[in-house]
Amino acid sequence: MKKLLGTLTLAVGLVAGSQAIANDYPNKSINMIVPFSAGGGNDTFVRALQPLLEEQLGETLVIRNIAGGGGAVGMSRAVASKPDGYTLLAASNAMLTLEAMGNVPFTHDDFDFIAKIIEEPYLIAVSEDSPYQDLDSLVEAASDSSIRIGASGVGSSAYITANAIANRTDSNFNLIPYPGGSEAISAAMGGHVEAVVLGGAELRSALESGRLNALATTYAERSDNLPDVPTFQESGYDLTLTVWRGIVAPKGISDEVKERWVTAIQQIISDGSYEETASNLGTDLSPLYGEELDVFINESAGVMREAAGDLAK
Repeated sequence: MKKLLGTLTLAVGLVAGSQAIANDYPNKSINMIVPFSAGGGNDTFVRALQPLLEEQLGETLVIRNIAGGGGAVGMSRAVASKPDGYTLLAASNAMLTLEAMGNVPFTHDDFDFIAKIIEEPYLIAVSEDSPYQDLDSLVEAASDSSIRIGASGVGSSAYITANAIANRTDSNFNLIPYPGGSEAISAAMGGHVEAVVLGGAELRSALESGRLNALATTYAERSDNLPDVPTFQESGYDLTLTVWRGIVAPKGISDEVKERWVTAIQQIISDGSYEETASNLGTDLSPLYGEELDVFINESAGVMREAAGDLAK
């Protein structure tokens, strides 16, 4: 009987202790790893959220840019961190790209996904004086002979998406990798490539200035930010991909801490404090949590594996 009482006391104590930790979270600054250099899409996304999250959580959010390996270095640091809610990762589909290419020892199953917050489409765009001012004319030209398509880096999500576009449209693309999006855009504007494939936010300035013209978007439906750009689906090609950004944690984070983050993000979205910022970044608010988010990530991982095709190791 004493042993039973002792066991019950211990169990109650553990539950109470866990609840106390949850109620006390956070009680110190939180590290947010950005696996890319300052100024990139993930960095801009989370820095815009930083003051709003700090207000909701009541603690300082320390942004740590850990670049290298196309995001692999920072992601590896995050996945190896203690799952206590004090080290998180500003994540994007770059994680699934690295996985699809076989470039990292971890998979998306090694993380707990807290929230997807924003997304943007991939676009295929041409220069303002290109002879291909619609998708059909570009695809027709690429069916007769190979045309040059610029993207940011071998194995990047944009590079894999360009490969997927070639496969789905039965086009002959000579994929030209550039160190970054800005170089790929410059190449398209300068006529060094016939088209460029990048995320919508990276192309936003060039499109607004008229120096590039978007031919198609990989959204399932037209974007509110790009209402005049048709989708690949509209043009008869079964291709839907998005650039998503969100918050993830090392595997094993407690349900209580995860719920604290979800509640904070939901409040930020519901009060509209991030909506204008997201639009100014050229992105769309598209929050997902819980089981819906897990389904989305698993499906996206499958799409990226297919898109990588023979590019993967």
